[in-house]
Amino acid sequence: MSFTELYLFIVAAVFFGYVLAALLVETGFVNWLGLKTLPLARFGIHPLLTQVPVIYLVSPRAAHVVASELLKEGKVKPADLYLTILATNFPMRLMFLYRYYLPVLLPLIGVIAVYYALLRLAFDFILLFVVSVIGRLRYRNLSLPRYSFGSSRINLSFPALLEGLKKGAKEGFLFTLKFTPLFFFVVFLIKAGAMEWLTVKLKPYLGRLGFNSLEITYITTAAISPPVAYGLIKVMLKEGIKTAHILGTMAVGNAMFSLLRSWWAYLLPYYLGLYPLRITAVLLLLQAGLPILYNFTVGIALVKFF
Repeated sequence: MSFTELYLFIVAAVFFGYVLAALLVETGFVNWLGLKTLPLARFGIHPLLTQVPVIYLVSPRAAHVVASELLKEGKVKPADLYLTILATNFPMRLMFLYRYYLPVLLPLIGVIAVYYALLRLAFDFILLFVVSVIGRLRYRNLSLPRYSFGSSRINLSFPALLEGLKKGAKEGFLFTLKFTPLFFFVVFLIKAGAMEWLTVKLKPYLGRLGFNSLEITYITTAAISPPVAYGLIKVMLKEGIKTAHILGTMAVGNAMFSLLRSWWAYLLPYYLGLYPLRITAVLLLLQAGLPILYNFTVGIALVKFF
């Protein structure tokens, strides 16, 4: 995917998310869904945010729009948002694995794809467990009247739909104005050779950590394009590289991709314009920083000690 295609994809996805969120709010579907998903509160999610994980599976952007509105209205606190988003990672990971990851990698590298999927899923499961414990303690005495959701009737009238389209399109346009300069600034850095410079700087350190030349090639390739790097796993298998080393290399490659590209291309657009800078920074730390730390730690441990 070229940078132009990536830019158009991000803008289109965000526009869709804003319009969908506005339609869900204006038609009353959010309130209706909130009442239907109240049982999810047992997983440590604030009762007013239980609809967010469901909407997230359709459009993460729309889910963040709904959550940010509740935050602005003072109905939930930033900590409630953080717990909800972390809890949402587990079902999102499951969907990603069976819809995109395993269908591509399972025919290519066989059982190693399953091992890596379980390795990554373990992190999200641990987060879900921790969030559930914290959330249950946090909300054990919370009294939430049923009317907190407002009307639970769905309104599919033409005025409601038109208002949703107008509001969504307006928010999407404002987002594009903010995001475009940032996107092209990052692209400029990449085109200027910033990534290649960083790769050269990192190679000696990766070598000292126990990665051989083929594994380093995979990591630096994955930092730019994971699909291209996947082909190198087949080469590693033919070279007889141990499974633990392949899994460690994949983990570090994923961390490099998240560090150099994923956070600004896929996460930042969901937060930009919706949250204050402090909350945006925390969300990036939780959604990008923690997985990067996990992947680096597990990857290096697998290569050095197994």
